[in-house]
Amino acid sequence: MGVRREGRELAVKLLYREEVTGLTDLAIPGIEEEREEALVFAGRIVDGVRERLEAIDGAISEASEHWDISRMGAVDRTVLRIGAYELLFAPRIPIGVVINEAVDCARKFSSDECGRFVNGVLDHIAKLVRPSEKEQAEPAEEETEEEPTS
Repeated sequence: MGVRREGRELAVKLLYREEVTGLTDLAIPGIEEEREEALVFAGRIVDGVRERLEAIDGAISEASEHWDISRMGAVDRTVLRIGAYELLFAPRIPIGVVINEAVDCARKFSSDECGRFVNGVLDHIAKLVRPSEKEQAEPAEEETEEEPTS
């Protein structure tokens, strides 16, 4: 598994844990030293989501017709927040990478239905915030992104 994918999965776990338990530290018991780079990447995502939560939740609410964000499952909401953060505040990461990674996380940690829901919501956000890129975007086969900017 690539460092960035692992970092996103760690970010899902950290933000989910924060929402459920209130724990805000980035410590994950048993993290191996070779995973340190993934944890650093996850930390940047977690910090970015925390710092811009109001804008992120606003974009998700606008894009998810007939779904109140507070009624979404915690895992679904967490995956959407990470994807929306990358779409809104990390423009160097291609849309296809953002959406594919979020859908994969949703399927891994929730369900196939969640994956479809996440795909639809993030696609809607992408059309709003990166319309010219969305017209050219093809699903990414490989991760060719750069670091998210905070």
